Amino acid sequence: MSAPEQRLRVPIGSQKKPATHSGYVGHEGETVKVRLHSICFSVKKALTLSALASGDVLKAFIRSECPELSKVPNNRIRLLYRGIELSDELPLESVAAPDMDLHFLVLDQESGIELAPCDVACPPELLELLQRCAQGLRENVQPTLADSGCGGTYFLHAEGKPLAVFKPKDEEAGAPQNPRGFLGCENSRHFLGAVASAQRAVREAAAYLLDRGRAQVPMTTLARCRHRSFVPMPIDGQQQVVWKLGAFQAWVENAESGENFGYSIHSIEDVHRIGILDVRIVNFDRNLGNLLVQKVGDRRQLIPIDHGCSLPDQLNFPLHDVAWACWPQSKEPFSQETLEYIAGLDGQADAKMLAETLGLERGCLRLLELSTLWLQMAAAEGCTLYQIAAALYRTDPKTPSIIEGILSNCLMSAAASFTSDQSSGLVRSVTHCSSTVVRSLDGTKRWTSAQEDSFRRCAVDSFRHLLQKKVEPKLQSLQRSKAFVPAAVLA
Repeated sequence: MSAPEQRLRVPIGSQKKPATHSGYVGHEGETVKVRLHSICFSVKKALTLSALASGDVLKAFIRSECPELSKVPNNRIRLLYRGIELSDELPLESVAAPDMDLHFLVLDQESGIELAPCDVACPPELLELLQRCAQGLRENVQPTLADSGCGGTYFLHAEGKPLAVFKPKDEEAGAPQNPRGFLGCENSRHFLGAVASAQRAVREAAAYLLDRGRAQVPMTTLARCRHRSFVPMPIDGQQQVVWKLGAFQAWVENAESGENFGYSIHSIEDVHRIGILDVRIVNFDRNLGNLLVQKVGDRRQLIPIDHGCSLPDQLNFPLHDVAWACWPQSKEPFSQETLEYIAGLDGQADAKMLAETLGLERGCLRLLELSTLWLQMAAAEGCTLYQIAAALYRTDPKTPSIIEGILSNCLMSAAASFTSDQSSGLVRSVTHCSSTVVRSLDGTKRWTSAQEDSFRRCAVDSFRHLLQKKVEPKLQSLQRSKAFVPAAVLA
C-alpha cells in the first residue's frame, strides 16, 4: 500500500501536517479556500487546501467531522460545486476557483428536507416557487413523470396546480437512473456525443442565464430534491431513495405544445428572438415539442423550453433538427432593434459568467464565444437568420457545415502549436482560470491563453473572408459538394 493510501486511512483530523506562515495546513504551492456545507448534517467548515488536493481528500475530511459517516465509502458521498459533481481523482484546481462553496450529499441518509436550492443564481420569484413546491412535497403531493421525452421529467404540484418542472441529472438519457431504459454511466457520451450524460440539467440553467428574458426562457435554476417518486439508486444490493440534483424550472401557464399549431401564427420577432438564442447556444434539439405556444391576452407567443441539448463542444448537427429553420419568418430581415441587440452581445463575458456561476467546461464555452461572433458578424453584413443557421448547421447531414469546416481548420492550426508535454486527458475545466490551462474544443488537450487567442483570430478572419462572398447559393454549393475541404473557405 502506498504512503498516500495509508495516510487516507487515518482520519484527516489526526494526520500530521506541516504548517506554513500563511496558516495553510498542507504542502506549499497554490491553495484553494473551500467553504463546506451540507443540507443533511451540521457541517459548515472553512478550510484551505492545496490546489492539487482531490475530492477523496475532502471526503476523508467529511468523515472525520461526521462520526456517523466514518464507514460511508466515497461512492455514497457527492461533492457539488455550482451543480457540477467533483471527481474523487481530479485536483481542486480543475474547477479553477481559488475561493469556492462546496455542498455535499450522502446518498443513503434520511432527511426531512425534500427540496432545496443549490448555490446557483436563482431569482426571488423562482425561490418562492421552489419553497411552495417543497411545501407541496411535505404535504404528500406526488411528483408526476411526464408521458413523453427521453429522460426523467417530473411535474411538481402544490395548491392544486402544477408549479414547476424538475429534471434530475442522473435520470437524463444515457445516465444510470434513466426511467425510460436509456441507461449509461454519468458523464459518458455514448447516447449523445456532443453533451455528456448528466450534464444537461446545468445547460437548462445556462440557457435561462444567457437569455436574460429576451426569448422568454422560463425561470430556471439548479435544485436538490429527495422523493420516493424518483428512480431509486441501488446501494449495497438495495434500491434506496437518494438526493437528486437537477434543473428546476417554472411551469408555463396557459401554454400548449407547438405541435398543435402551424408556423403561420408566429410573429417574425418571436421566431427571430428564439432563433438568435438557438444560434448562440448551438441548440441541436429545437423540435416543435420544445416550443410552447402561450396565450397572452388576444395573442399567442412562443416560449422555448428543453435546452439540455445545447452548448455542445463540437459542431455536427443537421439543420432539419431546428424547427424554425424551415419557416419563412427565418428568411425575413432582422429589425433595427434586433440588430442592435445582436451587436450588444458579448460572447466572452457570457462564457466567463457561465464558468463562474455554473462551472461549465471550456470546450463548450469556446464554441459559445464563436457562435456569438458568427451571429454578430453575419447579422451586421445583412444575413438573415436562415442564412446564419445554414452556415452553422449541416444542410446535408453527411457533409460538414461551412462554420464546422472553418473551426476544424482553426482547431488544427491551434493544435499544431501543442507540444507533447502539454497533451493531457483533462476531463473538465473552466474558462478564465488563473493557470490558463483549459480544454480544447474537442476536449482532448490543454490550451494556453496564446493558443486561445490564435484560434479566435483565425476564426474571426475566416468568418470575415466568408462574409465577403455574401452569396447564399455559393455557400450552399460548397456544403453540397462532395469535394468539400474545410480549408477552402480560408483560401
